Amino acid sequence: MAEPNFVATGTIQDSTFVVQDATVPYSGVKAAVGNAAFIIGVAQEWAKLAPIPGAGSQAADAGDPIKVYTIGDICLLQSTSAGWAAGDRLTSDANGNGVTASGTAYYGAVALTTLSGAGKARVLVLNGKNP
Repeated sequence: MAEPNFVATGTIQDSTFVVQDATVPYSGVKAAVGNAAFIIGVAQEWAKLAPIPGAGSQAADAGDPIKVYTIGDICLLQSTSAGWAAGDRLTSDANGNGVTASGTAYYGAVALTTLSGAGKARVLVLNGKNP
């Protein structure tokens, strides 16, 4: 398992986009809530707790360490029911899930595989803004 490299400032689901939280300089991240903020990476692919009855499925809560995949990393990203095509630039929906970027949206990854419907698929973390 990879070493945590950031600190969550709120609840973050696994395999979703995250953005920097300026209230915790250098190490704070929070769940992305749309495509208006610069996406810095994708949250870890595992839940913070073991899969036992009553355990939450989130990757981190406020104050927890969290692994964030950043530029050049390949990881899994959660999709909405819309899915995506290989090669699509992906941005965040209101829940941090990946959707195909359009207009001048910030993107945080490029799809490596095609995915039809909701699920997780491999992406290359690469950030920027559509022209």
